Amino acid sequence: MTVEQDRVGGDNPRRRITRWAAALALTVCALPAFAQAPTPWPERFYNPQPSPDDLILPMPCGGSMAFRRIDVPHERMLSDRKIVIGGSEERFAYAEGSRYEYIEGSFADRADPRQRYYYLAKYETTVLQLDAMSGECKEATRAGLRPATGATWYDGMRAAHRYTEWLLKEAKTKLPREDGFPGFLRLPTEAEWEFAARGGVAVSPSEFEAKTFPMADGIEKYVWFRGTKSSNGEVQLVGALRPNPLGLHDILGNVDEIVLEPFRLNKLARLHGQAGGFVVKGGNFQTSEEDVRSSYRNELPPFDDNGPRRSPIVGFRLALVAPVISTPGRLEAMRKAWAELPKVETLRPGDGAQSDPLGEIQKLIAASADPDVRSRLTTLQRTYAQRLDDEINMRNRAAKSLLRLSAFLIDKMRVDRRRLTVLERSRDTLKGIGSDTKVVEQQLREQTAAFQDNVRYYADTVVQIAQDFADSTIGSQLGTLRVEFDKTKLGHLERYAQLAARHAAAYRKSGAAQPDAWLKEILALP
Repeated sequence: MTVEQDRVGGDNPRRRITRWAAALALTVCALPAFAQAPTPWPERFYNPQPSPDDLILPMPCGGSMAFRRIDVPHERMLSDRKIVIGGSEERFAYAEGSRYEYIEGSFADRADPRQRYYYLAKYETTVLQLDAMSGECKEATRAGLRPATGATWYDGMRAAHRYTEWLLKEAKTKLPREDGFPGFLRLPTEAEWEFAARGGVAVSPSEFEAKTFPMADGIEKYVWFRGTKSSNGEVQLVGALRPNPLGLHDILGNVDEIVLEPFRLNKLARLHGQAGGFVVKGGNFQTSEEDVRSSYRNELPPFDDNGPRRSPIVGFRLALVAPVISTPGRLEAMRKAWAELPKVETLRPGDGAQSDPLGEIQKLIAASADPDVRSRLTTLQRTYAQRLDDEINMRNRAAKSLLRLSAFLIDKMRVDRRRLTVLERSRDTLKGIGSDTKVVEQQLREQTAAFQDNVRYYADTVVQIAQDFADSTIGSQLGTLRVEFDKTKLGHLERYAQLAARHAAAYRKSGAAQPDAWLKEILALP
């Protein structure tokens, strides 16, 4: 290479290096910028009121979502929990009439085989969280803590789908697992939502069926509803109020929450056949205080003439669950449990064999020409009749025991109320003469708490009697108790057992436990 070539841009080593550097700079500039790791949200933007047992799952954009574990008692494979959902108010009965539902948890508790559980989001899905699940990373601000209103059923399920996909890719080890399968997110079923909203196993049976979960210090401490002492007509930030007994915030009020099922009307303790839009639960910031209730249930039409129907009072919260049939081993266990179920349970309600199984066996005996088959069916009929008789006897004894317990509880509540009256008078006398009342006040607090526990226990017992036993069974056992009370010099308890039976009948008719009214009637007895 000549000097002249070097001057005009020949292949000089120094010039080659310069060209390479320039080309490398251009290449780097042409590449897309590498995304910076998102700054994690401060805890107050995803868990305003943290608890030690919260489940926290990461989200896109440095976010997180808090969940609460909802326990469901478990006995064996294919067992489930029978619950009452809905309410007893006649004006809402067309949509909310009480009915039985059944619930089971998705995940097994390895430490306690008597428990299964699922998870429900601790708070309503916020604007900030919905943006993150949609791939929009925005700055965490106070305004982002508002519930994501205007949501549709499709928005909720789409968000759950995207969030689950992200977790499986970015944080798979954070997801609970069941039989090797990871959990996934979806909208909760109506039974999952209402079981949790009422307080699940954290409240007594009578409290579970009450209009709302217990709110001893005032509804305004737990629920955003219409009025100047509450929402004042505006949607509120999530997590500002106290939680329900399971640690769920704003489960009643603030915004209606979409659940998984389509809406159907209620028809005399069952759902009507026509399925329409989607069910929303819980009530919202425009619901009046007197209309706040766990049974709140309305229809959300998914579309109107303008397209997707978006309401400023509707949002959602997510459930974290697992598949039912997760492995071949679990499927085989289910098949075995199914095979061991009493055959009568495989029949549909209304089938003649279910209403009179012994009569059905008798028909089979009469229709069979084979002596061996007739003999075997006769033995089966005899064995089944004996077992049925044993079951009837056990049910009778159980009904009698609960009626007896109710009578004793009534007797104790009446005695304890008299003792409380004496203590209240002693306190007032001591106050009147200027003496120290601390000891009496402490006794009053302790005995009042015990008295209230017995009131709840009585209400729970009445609910159990009404749910488990027919009027004929209750009537026959009242007669037996009358004799037993007379023989044991406890004749005064008979009228208490009769009163408990009347309360059970009233509960069965109205579908509502009324412990305050029942107590008033108990204390008014002469």
